[in-house]
Amino acid sequence: MDRAEKTLIENYAVVIGDWHFNSLGLIRSLGEEGIPVIYINLSEGGYGESSRYTFKTYHSGEEEQEIVDALMTVIEENKGKPVIFTACDAAAFSLDNHYEELKDKCFLPGLKGKASEYMNKENMCKAAKEAGFIVPETDTFFLDDNFKENIKDFGFPCILKPVLSIEGKKSDIQICHDEYDLERAYDLFCKSEENYSRILVQQFIDGQKKQMMEYGGCKVAGKQVQVFGQLEKLREYPTNKGSTSYAVVKKEITHFEKNVLDKMLEVVGYEGLFDLEILLVDGVPYFIEINFRNGAIAYAFTKAGFNIPFVWYNGVLGKDVGDCKIKETVLMCERDDLNHVKDKNISIMKWLSDVRKTDVFMIYNKRDSQPFINAYNWIVNRAFSIISKV
Repeated sequence: MDRAEKTLIENYAVVIGDWHFNSLGLIRSLGEEGIPVIYINLSEGGYGESSRYTFKTYHSGEEEQEIVDALMTVIEENKGKPVIFTACDAAAFSLDNHYEELKDKCFLPGLKGKASEYMNKENMCKAAKEAGFIVPETDTFFLDDNFKENIKDFGFPCILKPVLSIEGKKSDIQICHDEYDLERAYDLFCKSEENYSRILVQQFIDGQKKQMMEYGGCKVAGKQVQVFGQLEKLREYPTNKGSTSYAVVKKEITHFEKNVLDKMLEVVGYEGLFDLEILLVDGVPYFIEINFRNGAIAYAFTKAGFNIPFVWYNGVLGKDVGDCKIKETVLMCERDDLNHVKDKNISIMKWLSDVRKTDVFMIYNKRDSQPFINAYNWIVNRAFSIISKV
């Protein structure tokens, strides 16, 4: 089946996310397998609402109780026992805080009420290190009068970021090589509308050769972690602290052991979809973080042969979809990657050449074209259909 059914089934899917193409990728991965999707959108608009695979859309604010109330409304109005998928940290955090209330009404991913503990990146890194990952030195400091001295004692170079993703923005991540960088970062955090009270500091690993790796997968309680293939970032935007904009999914997993990842997930008690980031520096793989939710790159894995949402959907229902076979797949986030042309990091000709090499885009999709048309227009959609090979 290549699209969702016209009517709901007992175990329909509920995707909870915001405007981002992360939500859209989830909807497409499930819908292409014939699973009807109800979408709870935490934003006013976005890509997912106009997907051909979205059965119905509900709207919610981003506050915790609003998200929980929206899910309860979906369950009450549509009956059945849905399988839940979270596409943003706000949704993952909010539902996990209400785990006991929700666990019998739906198939719920999460940390079983421990999101506050393990979505904290310092605790996350400790759990990863104990499981066997190599982890950069990590600490947390309050944004007070002692903050700058604490960072100096920690040592340069370092990277500063929100302790929890829901406490700040990715664009606020700061790399500090010296006291001048630290002064600028301190000023940014103090003046930020996010009202930071604490900041995570982590050793900034540098070397002659660096590459970021991402791994999408899923964990069903009591079963071995499911992870296939390895995404190698070729470009990200913004560079060094941004999201994947151009990358390739390859078959072999070469930079961590599955049993180490499984041990970590067992220790923290996680079940659901995840997105793992590993930084390879001069041949040494460093654990950076794991997102306890669907990652934006998951749809690329779907096209490569590992449909992570579909595998987990079947797993919680007691069904087995068998082993997944990965084919090398090039992906592009066309919205973000075009910024490299604007910033003159690459030429327009290089970018167009890479568009031709791309197997899957994050927004453009010939079989589900309305999200791209709504974001741009039908003329741009037509141009993409001519330029790209998919």
